[in-house]
Amino acid sequence: MKNVFFLLLFPLLSFCQLISYELIQTWSIDDVQDVYSFSSIPSYAGEVNYQVEGYKVSYYTSDHSGNQVVATGAIYIPIGSKCLHPVISWQHGTIVSDYSAPSYQIDSGNFIGILAASHGYIVLMSDYLGLGDGDGNHNYCHSKTEASAVIDLISSSNDFFSLEGVGYNDQLFLMGYSQGGHATLATVREIEESNMNNFQITASSPMAGPYSMSETQVEMLNAVYPNPGYFPYVISSYQNVYGNLYSNSSEIFKAGFENILDLYDGTFSMDYINEEIWSIAQNIYDLSPSQFTPLDMIKEDYYNDYLSNLTHPFRIALEDNDLINFVPQSPMRLIHCNADDNVPYQNSVVAYESFLPFVSNELVLLDGGNFNHSECALISIISAKLYFDTLASFCEDLNLNSSELVYEQNLNLYNLLGQSIKDVNKNNILFKIYDSGIVKKIIQVQ
Repeated sequence: MKNVFFLLLFPLLSFCQLISYELIQTWSIDDVQDVYSFSSIPSYAGEVNYQVEGYKVSYYTSDHSGNQVVATGAIYIPIGSKCLHPVISWQHGTIVSDYSAPSYQIDSGNFIGILAASHGYIVLMSDYLGLGDGDGNHNYCHSKTEASAVIDLISSSNDFFSLEGVGYNDQLFLMGYSQGGHATLATVREIEESNMNNFQITASSPMAGPYSMSETQVEMLNAVYPNPGYFPYVISSYQNVYGNLYSNSSEIFKAGFENILDLYDGTFSMDYINEEIWSIAQNIYDLSPSQFTPLDMIKEDYYNDYLSNLTHPFRIALEDNDLINFVPQSPMRLIHCNADDNVPYQNSVVAYESFLPFVSNELVLLDGGNFNHSECALISIISAKLYFDTLASFCEDLNLNSSELVYEQNLNLYNLLGQSIKDVNKNNILFKIYDSGIVKKIIQVQ
């Protein structure tokens, strides 16, 4: 197994320095095809062009106080090519356990990295700050450290590419789902507002993220919620960052819930935390999971103060992590399903309507349909990748420049959600996907 450490070989020049990397797994062409089959991924989601290697990496980033810390992540690369490849940075959704982080999930279950790399992308996946084997605590939905962890992996991956002889072009695509949607939009904002000359975003696709933390997302406090553990996660993280939400957790949480924050140490899963919350609610307050809302664990005095005080520390923390107060400078496709039961669809509507009057590049809000948060994930991810495929500059050895006459004998039409289309209606954006793997976007106009 390839395992490279070079911490001692180079001076500490910047926070975005690669520390080590380790080859974890390799997938043959047959293995990649098995991933399609076992994960029920439709064949049009991508081409199987390359074998794939998956690496665990560690690198330096900065925490919310500006201190240098170690973060971890994963890199997937196509092997057997001498060409230059586009880069996708994938931002993962909500996790609590360190063992659910991308660097611990470099296996055939992580279809996103495998399928995209086999098609011809280099795929980067940050664990974010404090997850995986990273230092410190994870600052959940804290936009600044989400962005810095992603950007520093992108920067430090250049060392990896040089050492492994991996060719990459100047195309950078960003995509993420749920918390990953929030992290993606945070990364777009940080790159573009900081005028990072070494980064040029080709396109991004934030999906189903809580972009309006202070308004749309906070309304879920008073709703029966499939993941009540999200709220204490936010409280724990913002207390870690801002330090002023409470002096003692009993100021916020009702009796029985005051120690719930101890579960956010990277040991337990969100499912376990949800069950613990529901158990407390049932045993102490006689509330079943079908009755319980996150508000049922908050003391009334604290919540009423939050409602009435425009400078309440929790309100200020939420506003600080809204992602609707900037103007994207690169093409963006927001994807969200209108029946999302975890992250309200209105988050994407608010973001879209905030951006639209000011953008000069493509901006699309794609409604994935009447699906909940879990059901919408695969639809959205495939749609985002198909969108990127229309913009990506792939290697010529994929033989994508064959005769159009040959292509036309073997093409399928799909809509933006990756659904097969037989009848072509007007005013639709469709994809032509050929047997060779090339993707072309067509717009039907009346």
